[in-house]
Amino acid sequence: MSTIEISTAHNIVVRFEIATVLQRILAWFIDLLVLLVITFFIAFAARGSELILWLVLFPVWTLYHFLWEVFYKGQSPGKKLLKIRVVTLNGRTPLVIDYFTRWLFRLIDVSLTFGTLGIFFILSSGKGQRIGDMLAQTSVVKSENENGISLESIKKLQNNAKIEFPQIIAYTDEDMLLLKQSIIRYKRYPNESNKEILIRLSDSIQEKLDVKLNGKSTLEFLDKVLYEYIVLTR
Repeated sequence: MSTIEISTAHNIVVRFEIATVLQRILAWFIDLLVLLVITFFIAFAARGSELILWLVLFPVWTLYHFLWEVFYKGQSPGKKLLKIRVVTLNGRTPLVIDYFTRWLFRLIDVSLTFGTLGIFFILSSGKGQRIGDMLAQTSVVKSENENGISLESIKKLQNNAKIEFPQIIAYTDEDMLLLKQSIIRYKRYPNESNKEILIRLSDSIQEKLDVKLNGKSTLEFLDKVLYEYIVLTR
């Protein structure tokens, strides 16, 4: 299982499992089927008008992957079904220019070389990147893995409702999900490595918020931070 570690803007590190070549190929086939279905309905609606057919079909086939990834957070229908998505290696949310770069070099990675060049680079890059990914500093990862967690689980935390850290709203949902993921990993595997990660996260948050543990253990502090984030942002 190949993984990559990504650090968010708030220095929270998360490990993602890289999507396999097979997953990406299957996602491509699913998207191809979607495009064929769309083509069928467009052809039916065009009622024999070749001009209308090509005026509509050309942008649909050309911009399909780019528009889906821009408006659906790095996922096309194929990626959605295979539970994979595009992420940046610097931890920020992908920008339109990132998706555009991937889409632009798709012509070389996939179309002109029948996917062989893309597969070669995905297998040899170490981070699951084709040329477009390398230039955009992105990769395709599994959106659900053994360390995945949702905000619903955070809501189950049982802490005192008193708000001690209102500054926590400076963080994002993704930051908090990654923090919760690290806590779960430590509780499941309480080794020194995972403990060190929690300590570093705690130190980073304390420095960012300019707060202290005030007698709390590291776990108590982090649980409290997560709970208050939910209270203040929901």
